[in-house]
Formats: sequence, C-alpha cells, structure tokens
Amino acid sequence: MKKLISIVLLILLSFIVFSGCAKEEPPTTTPAQGSDSAPVEKISLRAANVTQVNHPMNKAVEFFIAKIQEKSEGRIEITNYPARQLGDDRELFEQVQQGSLDIALISAGPVGSTTELAAALQLPFMFENWDQWLSVMSSDVTKDLLNEFGQFNVKALAVYDSGFRNFVSIDTPLTSTNDFSGKKIRVAETPLHIGIFKSVGASPTPIPYGEIYTSLQNKVIDGLEMDLPAVVMEKHYEVAKNVTLSKHFTWPAIFMINQELWDTLSPEDQQLFIDCANEVLAENVQYIQEQEKVALETLAANNITVTELTAEQKQAFVDATKSVTEEYIAKNPKIKAFYEYAISQK
Repeated sequence: MKKLISIVLLILLSFIVFSGCAKEEPPTTTPAQGSDSAPVEKISLRAANVTQVNHPMNKAVEFFIAKIQEKSEGRIEITNYPARQLGDDRELFEQVQQGSLDIALISAGPVGSTTELAAALQLPFMFENWDQWLSVMSSDVTKDLLNEFGQFNVKALAVYDSGFRNFVSIDTPLTSTNDFSGKKIRVAETPLHIGIFKSVGASPTPIPYGEIYTSLQNKVIDGLEMDLPAVVMEKHYEVAKNVTLSKHFTWPAIFMINQELWDTLSPEDQQLFIDCANEVLAENVQYIQEQEKVALETLAANNITVTELTAEQKQAFVDATKSVTEEYIAKNPKIKAFYEYAISQK
C-alpha cells in the first residue's frame, strides 16, 4: 500500500511540474509606434546661437528644428538656446568642436579667426540682392566650401543670414571714406573685417556683440557696421542716430553639427538633416526681407537719419576695398572659386 501511494504521488508531482513548464512563455518586446520590429530610438539634441528670439538667425534655427521634428515624426528633438544663453559665437564654435554642444549657428566673422575659408562668405560688395545670394548659397560651390570645415571637427550643413550690413554712427552719417578717417568702428574680431575697415580709413575696434550698446553709449566707439534687424532688436538706434545703407556685405552664419555626432547618425538621418537645412534657405531670406522692412519703419518712427549711398559713393568704397578682396581670393582656391561664382550671378 505504501508503495502504491508513493507511485501515485510521484505521478501527480510530475504532472504539476510538466503543466507549469507548458504554460511558461518567452518574454516579448512591444515595438514602438512606427516600427514593425524594434523600438524607435529618440534623438535629443541641443542647439544654440547668439541672437535674440526674433532675429533672422535664431528664426532660421527654429525653422530647421520645426522641419526636422515634423519629418522625423517627433523622433528627433532639438532644444534651442538663443540670445547668448550658452556663450558668444567663439565659445559656441569651440563647444561644437569639442562635442559639449551638438548644433550651433555661428557667425562667419568669428569663425574667420580660426580659418580663412569663412572669409569667402563676406568679401566686400560681393552680393547685391537676395536673389543672387540665394542662388549662390544653394549651389555646389557653397557645398564644396562647407565640406572644408570637416577639418575642424564640425559638419557644416548650410549658410543662413541676418541681412545686409550697413554703416551705423553716433554723430554724422558715414557716406565717404573721408568720413571714416580716425573713426573707431566696432568690428567682429576677425582679420577680414579689420582689413576692410582699415582700407576705408577707419580705426577698426573689435568688441564682443553683447557689449556694442554700452560701447556706443559711452562713446568707446564712434560707430559700427550692422544688419538692420539687429540695430532695432539690440536697440543700437537709441544711442546711434545715423544709418547709411551701404550693403557692404551680408552677415552669414554657418549652421553646423559636431562631426563625431554626425558620424553616429544613420545615412537616412544624415540626409534628413541636409534636406531640412537646405529647405530653410528660402524661409530665411523671406524672413530677412520682412524684418528689414519692419526695421526701416522703426528707424523712421524714431527719427533716425537713414541715408542711401549713391552709385558713385558706393563705387568709391568698392575701389577702396578691392585690395582686401584680391588678398583673400589669392589665399585659397576655394575662396577664389566661391567669389568668382558669386559675382557671376549678379
């Protein structure tokens, strides 16, 4: 009897163990929305620039962010930090190179202190209108130029702009090279800008962007060169009452991403970044034109003297700065190719 009971218990125990194993199933992974096989990995990045929220440069960054977030269906998220929140242009450039910042829109002027290649974008009197500018920035010659920035551990995606630059002064309008004689004119700290304003007889004075207002107020400088939207947004017109529409060059900025981060992106995501960056070009130009119009209206409402150069006056500045242009196109064949293509589009 005891033996029979033992056999029955053994059979029951085996049945229980077998049933438990039969019900156990392997774990499953629920695919994220938009994928049939694997979760979608979100990409979260940070971008920065030095301009105020409504400035064309910052708006260009916002246009890009909106496009890439929409086209990636929210998979790529970019947080933007405008208005010098993370540093000035030079600091932002260094951060992107080092990888402590993912993306930035950096003014070509400060980049020019690192490489002469940036000078190609700002040679004096190279551009006459926005149609010409857009044609050039959408061209293969610009792509070739931007590819050269890989040596600085950044992938340059596009060139955006702030607007044509003009002469701004405290006391009297600047309409001839004689008017610049001995004048302390704020310039970006880059050899190209220093050379340009030396060639017209000024005393170029490099001062950080954020210190311009107080420098005008305290008459540390006599004037500056600036795009119209910035003159209004930074309130320079409160202390400098004269604007000369010289349009001596535009103020371009290079939209860049850290190279090592770029290399981790899939080919599909890299193409998405490139496509979105190029699509912003036309929106950037349209916004600039709108803001230049608004700026001129604001200056008129505040009784600022706005003077437009005559053809003869402008030609005098072209002649005075010609040696600077020749110096830079002789420095690098990429600069020469860019300049020659640009003037061919006039």
